[in-house]
Amino acid sequence: MPTRRRSARDRARRELGQNFLIDEGVVRRLVDLLEPTPIPVVELGAGSGAITRDLVRSGREVTAVELDPHWADRLRDAFPDVRVVRCDMLDYRFPTAEHAVVGNLPFGLTTSMTRRLLTEKSWSEAVLLVQWDVARKRAKGANQLNAQWAPWYEFQLRGRVPARSFRPMPAVDGGILKVRRRLQPLLPRGEQRRYQRFVEAVFTGRGRGTTEIVRNVTGHRVRNLPALPRDLQAEDWARLYAETT
Repeated sequence: MPTRRRSARDRARRELGQNFLIDEGVVRRLVDLLEPTPIPVVELGAGSGAITRDLVRSGREVTAVELDPHWADRLRDAFPDVRVVRCDMLDYRFPTAEHAVVGNLPFGLTTSMTRRLLTEKSWSEAVLLVQWDVARKRAKGANQLNAQWAPWYEFQLRGRVPARSFRPMPAVDGGILKVRRRLQPLLPRGEQRRYQRFVEAVFTGRGRGTTEIVRNVTGHRVRNLPALPRDLQAEDWARLYAETT
Protein backbone atom coordinates (compact mmCIF):
# COMPACT_ATOMS: atom_id res chain seq x y z
CA MET A 1 0.00 0.00 0.00
CA PRO A 2 2.72 2.61 0.82
CA THR A 3 4.40 1.79 -2.48
CA ARG A 4 1.21 2.61 -4.40
CA ARG A 5 0.95 5.97 -2.62
CA ARG A 6 4.51 6.87 -3.54
CA SER A 7 3.92 5.81 -7.14
CA ALA A 8 0.79 7.92 -7.41
CA ARG A 9 2.62 10.91 -5.97
CA ASP A 10 5.54 10.38 -8.34
CA ARG A 11 3.12 10.31 -11.29
CA ALA A 12 1.54 13.55 -10.08
CA ARG A 13 4.95 15.19 -9.78
CA ARG A 14 5.85 14.15 -13.30
CA GLU A 15 2.57 15.58 -14.60
CA LEU A 16 3.47 18.90 -12.96
CA GLY A 17 6.93 18.70 -14.52
CA GLN A 18 8.65 18.66 -11.13
CA ASN A 19 12.35 17.77 -11.13
CA PHE A 20 13.54 18.46 -7.60
CA LEU A 21 17.05 19.79 -7.09
CA ILE A 22 19.08 17.53 -4.75
CA ASP A 23 22.57 18.95 -5.30
CA GLU A 24 23.36 21.35 -2.43
CA GLY A 25 26.28 22.81 -4.36
CA VAL A 26 23.97 23.88 -7.18
CA VAL A 27 21.53 25.35 -4.64
CA ARG A 28 24.31 27.51 -3.18
CA ARG A 29 25.35 28.63 -6.66
CA LEU A 30 21.82 29.76 -7.44
CA VAL A 31 21.48 31.77 -4.23
CA ASP A 32 25.01 33.20 -4.48
CA LEU A 33 24.25 34.53 -7.96
CA LEU A 34 21.79 37.00 -6.47
CA GLU A 35 23.16 40.48 -5.89
CA PRO A 36 23.92 41.10 -2.18
CA THR A 37 21.08 43.55 -1.77
CA PRO A 38 18.40 42.94 0.88
CA ILE A 39 15.42 43.06 -1.47
CA PRO A 40 12.71 40.38 -1.16
CA VAL A 41 12.88 37.23 -3.28
CA VAL A 42 10.09 35.39 -5.08
CA GLU A 43 10.91 31.71 -5.56
CA LEU A 44 9.04 30.01 -8.41
CA GLY A 45 8.34 26.29 -8.11
CA ALA A 46 9.64 25.96 -4.56
CA GLY A 47 8.82 22.24 -4.41
CA SER A 48 10.51 20.45 -1.52
CA GLY A 49 12.20 23.65 -0.31
CA ALA A 50 15.83 22.92 -1.24
CA ILE A 51 16.39 26.47 -2.52
CA THR A 52 13.96 27.99 -0.03
CA ARG A 53 16.15 26.82 2.84
CA ASP A 54 19.22 28.64 1.55
CA LEU A 55 17.22 31.76 0.75
CA VAL A 56 15.93 31.85 4.32
CA ARG A 57 19.47 31.37 5.66
CA SER A 58 20.57 34.38 3.62
CA GLY A 59 18.23 36.52 5.71
CA ARG A 60 15.98 37.56 2.85
CA GLU A 61 12.23 37.99 2.87
CA VAL A 62 10.96 35.05 0.80
CA THR A 63 7.73 34.30 -1.03
CA ALA A 64 7.52 30.70 -2.25
CA VAL A 65 5.19 29.92 -5.15
CA GLU A 66 4.19 26.26 -5.44
CA LEU A 67 1.27 24.59 -7.22
CA ASP A 68 1.38 21.12 -5.62
CA PRO A 69 -0.76 21.26 -2.43
CA HIS A 70 1.36 18.56 -0.75
CA TRP A 71 4.55 20.58 -1.10
CA ALA A 72 2.85 23.87 -0.33
CA ASP A 73 1.76 22.44 3.04
CA ARG A 74 5.25 21.07 3.68
CA LEU A 75 6.78 24.46 2.92
CA ARG A 76 4.44 26.19 5.39
CA ASP A 77 5.37 23.71 8.12
CA ALA A 78 9.12 23.85 7.44
CA PHE A 79 9.44 27.60 6.94
CA PRO A 80 6.93 29.51 9.09
CA ASP A 81 8.48 32.88 8.16
CA VAL A 82 8.08 32.26 4.42
CA ARG A 83 4.96 33.44 2.62
CA VAL A 84 3.73 30.42 0.62
CA VAL A 85 1.42 31.04 -2.31
CA ARG A 86 -0.21 27.95 -3.81
CA CYS A 87 -0.87 28.64 -7.46
CA ASP A 88 0.41 28.04 -10.97
CA MET A 89 3.51 30.19 -11.40
CA LEU A 90 2.12 31.43 -14.71
CA ASP A 91 -0.85 32.90 -12.80
CA TYR A 92 1.12 34.39 -9.91
CA ARG A 93 0.71 38.15 -9.40
CA PHE A 94 4.18 39.52 -8.84
CA PRO A 95 4.77 42.25 -6.23
CA THR A 96 4.76 45.85 -7.38
CA ALA A 97 7.79 46.66 -5.19
CA GLU A 98 11.31 45.80 -6.31
CA HIS A 99 12.27 42.15 -5.84
CA ALA A 100 14.45 39.36 -7.20
CA VAL A 101 13.28 36.06 -8.70
CA VAL A 102 14.75 32.59 -8.28
CA GLY A 103 13.28 29.45 -9.77
CA ASN A 104 13.86 25.83 -10.65
CA LEU A 105 11.40 25.96 -13.54
CA PRO A 106 9.64 22.90 -14.93
CA PHE A 107 11.40 22.32 -18.24
CA GLY A 108 8.10 22.29 -20.12
CA LEU A 109 7.25 25.79 -18.84
CA THR A 110 10.60 27.44 -19.45
CA THR A 111 9.68 29.51 -22.52
CA SER A 112 6.20 30.52 -21.35
CA MET A 113 7.44 31.48 -17.87
CA THR A 114 10.37 33.43 -19.29
CA ARG A 115 8.01 35.37 -21.56
CA ARG A 116 5.75 36.08 -18.58
CA LEU A 117 8.66 37.34 -16.47
CA LEU A 118 9.86 39.69 -19.17
CA THR A 119 6.50 41.47 -19.18
CA GLU A 120 6.71 42.15 -15.44
CA LYS A 121 8.13 45.53 -14.40
CA SER A 122 9.22 45.27 -10.76
CA TRP A 123 11.90 42.59 -10.50
CA SER A 124 15.53 43.59 -10.96
CA GLU A 125 17.18 40.19 -11.52
CA ALA A 126 16.15 36.58 -12.06
CA VAL A 127 18.24 33.44 -11.52
CA LEU A 128 16.53 30.57 -13.31
CA LEU A 129 17.35 26.88 -13.52
CA VAL A 130 15.99 25.75 -16.88
CA GLN A 131 16.66 23.18 -19.58
CA TRP A 132 20.28 23.39 -20.77
CA ASP A 133 19.54 24.00 -24.45
CA VAL A 134 17.11 26.78 -23.57
CA ALA A 135 19.58 28.47 -21.20
CA ARG A 136 22.33 28.30 -23.81
CA LYS A 137 20.06 29.63 -26.54
CA ARG A 138 18.81 32.52 -24.41
CA ALA A 139 22.32 33.54 -23.35
CA LYS A 140 23.68 33.31 -26.88
CA GLY A 141 21.01 35.74 -28.03
CA ALA A 142 20.68 34.54 -31.60
CA ASN A 143 16.88 34.31 -31.56
CA GLN A 144 13.83 36.49 -31.93
CA LEU A 145 12.77 36.41 -28.27
CA ASN A 146 16.12 37.70 -27.05
CA ALA A 147 16.29 40.36 -29.74
CA GLN A 148 12.82 41.60 -28.82
CA TRP A 149 13.79 42.07 -25.16
CA ALA A 150 17.53 42.84 -25.36
CA PRO A 151 17.12 46.65 -25.10
CA TRP A 152 15.77 46.17 -21.57
CA TYR A 153 17.40 42.94 -20.30
CA GLU A 154 20.76 41.18 -20.26
CA PHE A 155 20.91 37.38 -20.47
CA GLN A 156 23.84 35.41 -19.04
CA LEU A 157 24.62 31.68 -18.96
CA ARG A 158 26.03 30.88 -15.52
CA GLY A 159 26.63 27.13 -15.61
CA ARG A 160 25.45 23.69 -16.61
CA VAL A 161 23.66 21.40 -14.13
CA PRO A 162 23.86 17.64 -14.82
CA ALA A 163 20.64 15.65 -14.91
CA ARG A 164 21.84 13.60 -11.92
CA SER A 165 21.38 16.73 -9.77
CA PHE A 166 17.58 16.26 -9.98
CA ARG A 167 15.02 13.74 -8.76
CA PRO A 168 13.27 12.38 -10.69
CA MET A 169 16.22 12.58 -13.09
CA PRO A 170 15.25 14.32 -16.36
CA ALA A 171 16.42 13.16 -19.77
CA VAL A 172 18.50 16.33 -20.29
CA ASP A 173 20.80 18.59 -18.28
CA GLY A 174 19.76 21.89 -16.77
CA GLY A 175 21.36 25.29 -17.21
CA ILE A 176 21.54 28.37 -14.98
CA LEU A 177 20.28 31.48 -16.73
CA LYS A 178 20.66 34.88 -15.10
CA VAL A 179 18.54 37.74 -16.43
CA ARG A 180 19.17 41.30 -15.32
CA ARG A 181 17.12 44.38 -16.03
CA ARG A 182 19.33 47.02 -17.65
CA LEU A 183 19.90 50.05 -15.45
CA GLN A 184 20.20 52.13 -18.63
CA PRO A 185 17.85 50.68 -21.29
CA LEU A 186 18.95 50.89 -24.91
CA LEU A 187 15.47 52.12 -25.87
CA PRO A 188 12.62 53.79 -23.95
CA ARG A 189 10.06 51.32 -22.56
CA GLY A 190 7.38 53.22 -24.46
CA GLU A 191 8.91 51.96 -27.71
CA GLN A 192 8.58 48.32 -26.68
CA ARG A 193 5.62 47.21 -28.79
CA ARG A 194 6.70 49.05 -31.89
CA TYR A 195 10.28 47.83 -31.54
CA GLN A 196 9.18 44.21 -31.01
CA ARG A 197 7.02 44.33 -34.13
CA PHE A 198 10.05 45.65 -36.00
CA VAL A 199 12.22 42.76 -34.78
CA GLU A 200 9.57 40.21 -35.73
CA ALA A 201 9.26 41.75 -39.19
CA VAL A 202 13.03 41.52 -39.74
CA PHE A 203 13.28 37.95 -38.46
CA THR A 204 10.40 36.78 -40.65
CA GLY A 205 11.01 39.10 -43.61
CA ARG A 206 12.02 37.98 -47.08
CA GLY A 207 15.42 38.62 -48.52
CA ARG A 208 18.89 37.26 -49.03
CA GLY A 209 20.64 38.49 -45.93
CA THR A 210 20.00 41.18 -43.34
CA THR A 211 20.62 44.17 -45.62
CA GLU A 212 18.01 43.06 -48.15
CA ILE A 213 15.52 42.06 -45.47
CA VAL A 214 15.81 45.44 -43.73
CA ARG A 215 15.37 47.26 -47.04
CA ASN A 216 12.26 45.20 -47.84
CA VAL A 217 10.80 45.78 -44.37
CA THR A 218 11.65 49.47 -43.87
CA GLY A 219 12.54 50.91 -47.27
CA HIS A 220 15.95 51.91 -45.90
CA ARG A 221 19.28 50.59 -47.17
CA VAL A 222 21.63 50.18 -44.23
CA ARG A 223 25.21 49.17 -44.92
CA ASN A 224 27.66 47.06 -42.93
CA LEU A 225 25.05 44.76 -41.43
CA PRO A 226 25.93 41.15 -40.50
CA ALA A 227 24.83 38.39 -42.83
CA LEU A 228 21.76 37.25 -40.86
CA PRO A 229 19.41 38.88 -38.31
CA ARG A 230 20.51 36.37 -35.70
CA ASP A 231 24.03 37.85 -35.88
CA LEU A 232 22.90 41.28 -34.67
CA GLN A 233 23.83 42.18 -31.08
CA ALA A 234 21.56 44.08 -28.68
CA GLU A 235 23.18 47.43 -29.44
CA ASP A 236 22.93 46.70 -33.19
CA TRP A 237 19.19 46.09 -32.96
CA ALA A 238 18.58 49.29 -31.00
CA ARG A 239 20.64 51.33 -33.46
CA LEU A 240 19.01 49.73 -36.51
CA TYR A 241 15.56 50.42 -35.11
CA ALA A 242 16.45 54.07 -34.41
CA GLU A 243 17.86 54.56 -37.90
CA THR A 244 14.99 53.03 -39.86
CA THR A 245 11.79 53.97 -38.00
